[in-house]
Amino acid sequence: MRKRLFIGVVVSLIILSFSGTVVSALTIGHVTGNAACFSQQRVMEAMEKLCKEKYHWTLYTADAKGSSNALADQIENYIARGVDVVTVAMADLRACKEAIKTAERAGVPIYAIDSGYVPGIMVDVTSNNYVIGAKMGAYLADRLGHKGKIVSIGMNQHHGVRKRRETLDPVLKENPEIKLLGHFDVRYESFYEDARRAMEDYLTRYGNEIDAVWCGWDDLADAAAKAIMERGFTRKDMFIVGADGHPHAYRHIRNPEDPFVATVAQKFSYFASITLELIDKIEVKGISPDKVIPRGHRIYVDTPLIDPTNVPPEGKLPWPYPWEK
Repeated sequence: MRKRLFIGVVVSLIILSFSGTVVSALTIGHVTGNAACFSQQRVMEAMEKLCKEKYHWTLYTADAKGSSNALADQIENYIARGVDVVTVAMADLRACKEAIKTAERAGVPIYAIDSGYVPGIMVDVTSNNYVIGAKMGAYLADRLGHKGKIVSIGMNQHHGVRKRRETLDPVLKENPEIKLLGHFDVRYESFYEDARRAMEDYLTRYGNEIDAVWCGWDDLADAAAKAIMERGFTRKDMFIVGADGHPHAYRHIRNPEDPFVATVAQKFSYFASITLELIDKIEVKGISPDKVIPRGHRIYVDTPLIDPTNVPPEGKLPWPYPWEK
């Protein structure tokens, strides 16, 4: 397939040199796990922008809406349509073994973005979620002064959120005066509503006994913050730690009354940029995967912790987009 793509690129460039018209040399079928998540919107926005403006490739997009069955069907549909590459963002690939086998038989490579590595795919471009979880837990413990009562809201359906939550346990073990009052896992298809209801239930049961809230990602933290403030509580009463580094998280953090006080920021546009660079090198230019993909099939992108001391101004992120360099 890579030889075919390389020949296609050469032909396209020849046509381009005579006509001045950009010819698409590659088709990508992109599936996002649930486009209601802002993180996935940011990945898709970067994919669309870079495919159009940098690579001049055709990009098809689909939304699994939190359904593993829909995810598998969409991968199969892309293969039937004859795309050259499939990319999958923030989905549970463990439930797509048959679709992955279909892709392998068809010679269609699958590149994952923050979806965890499973046999049969090329690579997973992601953050190190154990590191994210460690930063979240350490910040929470330090801000509490190593004692207090907390609740947590997570989700089992995403590998990254699971790993972040798992790293909270050793923090609690090391800090026995921090008591976990309860943990709740939201459903992927209704994560925001579930998080809000969970926080409202915590507040009904525990009220101002709660000193801090651990949230698996910023959308859950946003829901929890709104529930807390509607009950009349502020940052002085309890605080929230999240992860992702979305613009709405920074707006919360800038407000000194808002309980949402810190997030570990992920570079979602870089996930897309790195993935497309790999596709260009391997599928178009014919570079061996062993030369550009680590042995563990994962590429980790750095994640800074953002709190009131370093939150960026309105309209800015803590780093430029890769196409702004």
